[in-house]
Amino acid sequence: MTERNKEAYCGLYCGACPVYLKREGDWIVQVVVEQYGLSFEALRCEGCRSDVLSPSCMDCGIRDCAQRKGLDSCAPCGEFPCKEIAGFGAVRPHGAEAVPNLKAIRRDGAEQWRIDQAAHWACNQCGTVGSWYEQVCPTCGSVLPSGWAQDPHKSLL
Repeated sequence: MTERNKEAYCGLYCGACPVYLKREGDWIVQVVVEQYGLSFEALRCEGCRSDVLSPSCMDCGIRDCAQRKGLDSCAPCGEFPCKEIAGFGAVRPHGAEAVPNLKAIRRDGAEQWRIDQAAHWACNQCGTVGSWYEQVCPTCGSVLPSGWAQDPHKSLL
């Protein structure tokens, strides 16, 4: 697995995805397991650029479009921001980060963006990477600098 796998074509940081992190007790992981009829052990994702994807990302039109166009991400696309990317935040709350992230990739380059994202999602106290919807560090209990508030009873998938 490479650091590139943490960079989704749409501009999301897979390194903060609950399924990528796969922590027991994470409510999103439980939703995915139940929705797709998997066991916790069978749930795997190695990031958007791998062949081992979260079940909720297997049929991603954004990923398919970028690959079909031979693009490294949506950032260099002449149609950016397209309707799908611009509306991604309405589909999933963390999707609101797609457009600003892709603009940062355009401006700073993908390597710098990955470095910035790793720092953005890390706990300031212990360094544990938090997921998109964690607001408290699962390791040390500190408040995380990032993380979206979400009703755990509302499906994100």
